[in-house]
Amino acid sequence: MLISIKDPREDELFPELKRIGYDGIDVKLSVWENRELILSREFEASIMEKYQRAYDAGLKVCQTHLTYYPGHLPPLGDGSYEAFEEYMLPIFVRGIELTAKMNCGVAVIHLYFEESKEKSRAGNLKLIEKLLPVLKKNNVILAMENIYGPKYGEANLSCAEDMLYYTEHFKSEHLGVCLDTGHAVTRGQDPVDMLIKLGSSVKALHVHSNFKGADLHLPPTMINNVDFKKFCEVLREIGFTGAFNMEISPPKTMDPNTRILFYAMSNGIAKGLLGE
Repeated sequence: MLISIKDPREDELFPELKRIGYDGIDVKLSVWENRELILSREFEASIMEKYQRAYDAGLKVCQTHLTYYPGHLPPLGDGSYEAFEEYMLPIFVRGIELTAKMNCGVAVIHLYFEESKEKSRAGNLKLIEKLLPVLKKNNVILAMENIYGPKYGEANLSCAEDMLYYTEHFKSEHLGVCLDTGHAVTRGQDPVDMLIKLGSSVKALHVHSNFKGADLHLPPTMINNVDFKKFCEVLREIGFTGAFNMEISPPKTMDPNTRILFYAMSNGIAKGLLGE
């Protein structure tokens, strides 16, 4: 199984990541605060330059992370789904197109959510319906990430049943799930149990450890008694073909050399879990 890493944002680290043993990266396309930027030619050029540097280092773009609107901020416009769509839909479309241009087949998305499950679902059915033709045209799978709401409240997108509602409704080869193990823990759920329920609908991973109530993006360990060894066994059982993507974040105070050691340790943990 390929092992990828959350984009460190420092392209000069790409050769080191390859030397350490990573196969690819998860490119983040998130600039929610500047809609005009992500729709610009300049942004596309910067992303393609990153792609080229990763390619030159021997790294594959295993998945991308589309722009999301942070849940702790005030709602867009009047807070309606229509206001969300007006602002975000062109950004999602652009991100899917850039994903394809990087020869990547999976784009991770944070869907729309409200406190009402009914309103969340109604909005997302409209959103996904509009994105499916774009996904088909670009041959990209949209992987819906299990998330949490403002201040770790209920997001109506946090459990297996929430995600399966959409995959079962559309039954599209271009729609799947990104299982974020850290978010599952934050919501008090067991990632192993979620993986078993989601099964083959899982098309992407964000693997990391958290404490309940804190999204820390630590290397996958036995924090909160998550059995990551069992998690990897289930991945094989369901026939997961994506990358074992480590969504980890070294502390910002780490110097460059220590950061490389952090990434090397994390790669060793991933290989140990996968038996490689």
